[in-house]
Amino acid sequence: MYSSFMQYKEVLVAGGTGLPGARICKAVANRGFLPRLAVRPGSEGKIPPEVRERCRVTLGDLTVREFAEFAAQGTLAVLHLAGPWRESPNKGITFEEGHVHVTRNILHAAGVWGIRRLIFVSVDGARPGDPFPFLAAKGRAEELVKSSGLDWTVFRPAPWYDLRDGKPRASAMDQEELATALSLALSRQDTFRRVFGPEDLARLQISA
Repeated sequence: MYSSFMQYKEVLVAGGTGLPGARICKAVANRGFLPRLAVRPGSEGKIPPEVRERCRVTLGDLTVREFAEFAAQGTLAVLHLAGPWRESPNKGITFEEGHVHVTRNILHAAGVWGIRRLIFVSVDGARPGDPFPFLAAKGRAEELVKSSGLDWTVFRPAPWYDLRDGKPRASAMDQEELATALSLALSRQDTFRRVFGPEDLARLQISA
């Protein structure tokens, strides 16, 4: 069963229903990979039809370790862009759970299935201890990735949302540039254990 999955060159996409998710899934598919979207139940409707027909969808919650293991089984790599931009404690959505805990679960799942390749989408300005709780949590998650021993790549684009009012701020061009860079990095060993900031995305595409 495991080997039959591998022939499809599946890549687990965690967070594919977010703002740039559709563009990223299409870019990954255009490179010959099959995106497997890990999606919270009830969020299936956020997947555009043109993306849905080119991917597989696995329903569940990545804050649950067993689901992370299930979602990652049979994939060649993990593209991790999951995590909330604002907290809703009454719904159990916190930065600690959505970024740090989910990242631990994804790293655990990669270890269980021997997945070496991990691309993590952090954010420009992320660092542990930052006054903005979002940036602090994203920074802690980034440190977990860097210490994992995997063939990781970290992308730190400019924030997709304004950190003060939560309004979208990433342009279509910004999202497209990030999607192209992520899809290129999947097959490039020269991106292993490197961090790419907003100013690096275009240069990565030029060097392709």
